[in-house]
Amino acid sequence: MLSLNTGSFWSCKGGRRALKWLLGNVVQKANLKTSSSVGKVAPVFSRASAYGDNVAITDHSGSHTYSSLYKNSKSLAGLITEALACQSGDLQGKHISFLCANDASYTVAQWASWMCGGVAVPLYRKHPPNELEYVISDSQSSLLVAGQPFTDTLEPLAQKLGLPCLQLPTSLDTLQLEEAQMPPEESVSDWAERPAMLIYTSGTTGRPKGALHTHSSLQAMVNRCLSTTWKYCRP
Repeated sequence: MLSLNTGSFWSCKGGRRALKWLLGNVVQKANLKTSSSVGKVAPVFSRASAYGDNVAITDHSGSHTYSSLYKNSKSLAGLITEALACQSGDLQGKHISFLCANDASYTVAQWASWMCGGVAVPLYRKHPPNELEYVISDSQSSLLVAGQPFTDTLEPLAQKLGLPCLQLPTSLDTLQLEEAQMPPEESVSDWAERPAMLIYTSGTTGRPKGALHTHSSLQAMVNRCLSTTWKYCRP
């Protein structure tokens, strides 16, 4: 889900603090059973304004603040709705496949998909073109987003499948210069059961199958990881 290496990052204090922010809630006890037990669920990007110019991600291109991630995601969401001629700004669950490096572009593509009411379908950068085509087709994706340096990988597939393909710029901040119509501010009060991500299995017993996760199930999984990991990280 995150665009950060999981090894050394999550073992440090800053990494644990960043992941806690991602949830937007105090860590629950390990006996979490249902999504109703954590109350209403909001998407992670809805908390970005509370952290403003604090650094959220540091990758090969530099540091990215919560504010810049939000603004860049919002701009990309506008480009997505424009490319799909969605005047309402709500894709109502259409699937957006994206192929990005392990950096801030992953987060921007993911958040943008959610901001415009879509379902994020992450593609694996090491899959050959035929496997990528299968996931894109099987998920019935409506649009592709290509991060650097994967444009040459996705463009031919987009042309073959007749889908629009948006290329992310090398500098994500230039997205804010685009003049696309911004989607409306999020009016949904509880995102718990809204579809969030379609993640494909490894396909060990056949072709890969998509597993649909809601915002509530994603939060529950990360909560469980935190409650278990932090148990062994306390001094």
